[in-house]
Amino acid sequence: MMEQFHELDQVQLREAIPLSGDMSNALTPTETAPAGTVGTIVEVLDPGQAFLVELFGDWVKLQDPDGLCRAEAQEEGAFRETLGVEVVYPQQMALLSRRRDTKVDLFRLLDDMPEELLDEVQTFAEFLFYRQAKQAPAASPVLSPQTPSS
Repeated sequence: MMEQFHELDQVQLREAIPLSGDMSNALTPTETAPAGTVGTIVEVLDPGQAFLVELFGDWVKLQDPDGLCRAEAQEEGAFRETLGVEVVYPQQMALLSRRRDTKVDLFRLLDDMPEELLDEVQTFAEFLFYRQAKQAPAASPVLSPQTPSS
């Protein structure tokens, strides 16, 4: 039985697939994404049949003026280099982790919400955050919510 894949699921390639984009500006130009490459499903083209997957390479960071340089995942400013966005079929990938449904759905709601309601949502979210922080054990570090500067 084939796994069911959804938008924003994290996947790993079971086999190498060719990259269709121009990789000339990549840190290490390549024509294929090897088996084991990780990616994120960014669009379901045909449910259960075909998916658009953003494929990621090594950890890199920007280094002025030379562009990208290799980095470790924990380095400040590090991110995974995008190899390409390719059509991938179910037999070519394995599920690593499911999308985080609650956050994804919440962000979609926020995108469609009228501006005048966003302040109420923020106030309620901060209330929940501080209530949880009050209940957290003293040994657990509590981060403060980030608020935009005016």
